[in-house]
Amino acid sequence: MSDLVKILILEDNKSDVALLKRELKLSKLELITEVVDNRTAFENSLDQFCPDIILSDYSLPSFDGVTAFKLKQTLAPDIPFIIVSGTIGEESAVELIKSGISDYVIKDKLFTLIPKMIRTLKDTENMKAKKIVDEKIKIQHQKLFEIAFLQSHQVRVPVAQILGLYSLFKFDDPSDPSNKEIFSMLKTAVESLDKIIHDITEKTEEIKNME
Repeated sequence: MSDLVKILILEDNKSDVALLKRELKLSKLELITEVVDNRTAFENSLDQFCPDIILSDYSLPSFDGVTAFKLKQTLAPDIPFIIVSGTIGEESAVELIKSGISDYVIKDKLFTLIPKMIRTLKDTENMKAKKIVDEKIKIQHQKLFEIAFLQSHQVRVPVAQILGLYSLFKFDDPSDPSNKEIFSMLKTAVESLDKIIHDITEKTEEIKNME
């Protein structure tokens, strides 16, 4: 987790903002906070402040936490979102968690905020790391598929040549002069096939060793 954490606070009550900031100071994290209380300011902050986490009141006069969360999902889906409310009930909180909100904190239990926030940030960091690994694996698989597709066609040529030359070999008369020419062409076809297989192996290893 980064040493510096940027926190966007969506709250219209100045007393609650002060309580939140006081609680946040108890953490050992280096924090930068930005406070907004309406939709326009919230959108601008998502774009310009680029927070690491959002702490949002459940209900505001002209805006609300659920709408803010849905907006955040469209504009910045990877940012974790915690509802901080004094009015939300347990049942509503569970439904919010099911909808994708990271967590919730009751305002009269602000002592739970720091551990929940740290856990959420760590979970988000792990998810981002997993997404990066998954994307690398996806790219590797795609490249391996492309190699297999392209070079399977290249393999067919020397294989077809080998099979065709085999059918021309004079087994009933091994000393037939034409067999010598067939052997020479067979050697060339086998060497070509060997080179293709070697190239496939090298490219496959390069992809597997991608960082």
